[in-house]
Amino acid sequence: MLFQIRDLEKRFGKNVVLHNVNLDILEDEIFGIIGVNGSGKTTLLKVLVGFYKPDQGEILYNGQKLSKVLKTLKREIGFTTQENSFYQKLTVEENIRYFGALYGVDSRSTDVNVERILTLVELQEERNSLAENLSGGMQRRLDMACSLIHDPKVLILDEPTEDLDPTLRGGILRLIKKINKLGTTIIITSHLLDDVEHLCNRVAIIHERRIIRVGTVEDLREMYRRKEEVHLEIASGNYENIIRSLNLEDFIIDEGKLVVFTNKAEEVLHSILHILENEGDKLIYVDIRKPSLKEIFEVITDKKWL
Repeated sequence: MLFQIRDLEKRFGKNVVLHNVNLDILEDEIFGIIGVNGSGKTTLLKVLVGFYKPDQGEILYNGQKLSKVLKTLKREIGFTTQENSFYQKLTVEENIRYFGALYGVDSRSTDVNVERILTLVELQEERNSLAENLSGGMQRRLDMACSLIHDPKVLILDEPTEDLDPTLRGGILRLIKKINKLGTTIIITSHLLDDVEHLCNRVAIIHERRIIRVGTVEDLREMYRRKEEVHLEIASGNYENIIRSLNLEDFIIDEGKLVVFTNKAEEVLHSILHILENEGDKLIYVDIRKPSLKEIFEVITDKKWL
């Protein structure tokens, strides 16, 4: 177990930001934390890296109390914040080297790591460019590079794809997967739930100051199952026999397509295909849609995702 969080509470004055938080984070996984604005995501990350001290509760890192291993934590964790941490008037390489010095990396290791990281984040050709002249996607990669210079075991990313267009987001997500495959545990927060759904091994939902559910997206679907949807279109456009044969009750016909709501989508689809084969009808379009992470969040919290 990499992190074990037990009964954590964090207050700022009388304002309780985190209350009774319990969470385990495993080594080598990509772990997502989701919640609406003000739910405590960023505060939780800052407690994990030692920026804030908990007011109550306990955090273990590799089985040891976090307060006892802060020096080790500094060497083994990289943290990329929502706001860029690099310096606009320094070049890409100067920024990475500067952060190497902050992390206490010796010059020989820095030389080796700079080349490796520039290749990893695909900024070799921009090494002498001023940070202020980089595109938004390149700046985000530079921020991550600065957090990787000391070869951390854990990389914490707070909203790493925020304000990026879909193409640039895709590049950052591929980079995150690449870093994880090299053996780095990733902890990530994001408002872009499609990204979290396709990226993370497990997800924690934080709501009203506490973690209310943790699991894979499939685990969460099973716990709070909304019916799957089978969307299909057939050549004849006549769905009466399908509806009658399967005794369907929960369905709609929308713009010439049949949409069936069911907890057994694959079985229903198999039966429909059998009916079509017997009738000599032709399937034009079919799709099985499962509840999205956004839908799951809204079911669990009874709150709209904004």
